[in-house]
Amino acid sequence: MSQRMLFDISWAAIIAAMLAMVVGHTGATHLSWEANEISTYAAQAPHQNWITAGMLLPCVAFASISMLISRYRVLGDSAFAHFAPLLAGAAIGGLMTLATFKEAAPTTAAALKTAGLEAVVQQSFHNAGLMGFFFATVLLVILTGTLVAANAATRRHKLAAAAAVLLGIAALPLMETPWPRLLDIPGPALGLTQRASLFSLWLGAVLILAGLQPALRPRRPAGRASGPAHAG
Repeated sequence: MSQRMLFDISWAAIIAAMLAMVVGHTGATHLSWEANEISTYAAQAPHQNWITAGMLLPCVAFASISMLISRYRVLGDSAFAHFAPLLAGAAIGGLMTLATFKEAAPTTAAALKTAGLEAVVQQSFHNAGLMGFFFATVLLVILTGTLVAANAATRRHKLAAAAAVLLGIAALPLMETPWPRLLDIPGPALGLTQRASLFSLWLGAVLILAGLQPALRPRRPAGRASGPAHAG
């Protein structure tokens, strides 16, 4: 695959993932996007397959970006650049685990006591996939954003990459801290904190792709001969 094709596939997968998530959240009147996590929608929502698609599409983007980094050296040839595809692979593994082992049991101690062994095992794999995906993606956004900022030729693309790094860092407190209470948001807000954190990572990935664009080889003009001209 060419650089441009991999780049376009990454863009298409990132945008399609967000659209699939939006569609997957529709029609679930018994669920609340502020209280319930995305995994609950993937297991119980009427359009749960769209949520699953929204989990798998980023795998395509991660794989395409990894090929751009490892094959075409768009982030240079440093050890840090070679480490980025490893993080992308870990994120892909986490997402595929999430999509395979859907949420099966509540995580409260009382509920787990009455849940069957199969449900507990499935939930354990689900939680492991979520943690693996999240932390690998945070590190990937921070690392690639830093490398793009270091290699970008223009100030505009450097700023976009720097913003991606900040968004990657912000994903941690957005996920782990009870910030909705500071905004006087009533009721449980676990779903809100998760969505805010993951949106921060999604937006960081968008800015990284925007910052990577100058590193791509320019398109070959249409109709231009690929070889040297020969005199008749």
